[in-house]
Amino acid sequence: MIKNINIGDINIKNINDNVYISGQITLDMMYEFNKNRIGILINNRPDNEDVNQLKDNDIKDLADSLNIEYHNIPFSGSNVQLDQILQLADLLKSNNKKVLIFCKSGARSALIWGLSSVLYLGSDISDVMDNISNCGYDASILPNMVEYFSNR
Repeated sequence: MIKNINIGDINIKNINDNVYISGQITLDMMYEFNKNRIGILINNRPDNEDVNQLKDNDIKDLADSLNIEYHNIPFSGSNVQLDQILQLADLLKSNNKKVLIFCKSGARSALIWGLSSVLYLGSDISDVMDNISNCGYDASILPNMVEYFSNR
């Protein structure tokens, strides 16, 4: 069952179980994450990608003060690396907290979640593609990327 979370103008999309995807967050939103029991934040945006973007250290500092676990797995576009996919998979399989993965729009976060789910967490690619599409993101690149990383 989809359990999206609305914080201000941002719709935090429930992509699977306790995993949520969103676009860029603000520091003010992090207090709401705490109220909604999001226990892990994963940032897929490299610093300085956009002029008004929060810096990684600022997010980490506030997350630490709110007892929210914070991880930075930045990549640009679809230029994700195998070790980053594995890192996300390890974080997803080793916890029982709500996880929010974010980037500028949510698209690359949905992509890395999909790759982690199919390549390392045993999820069916059709189900994963449906979940990505149901959140409003384009899943069409996923099969090609799964094939690419499967051959490495």
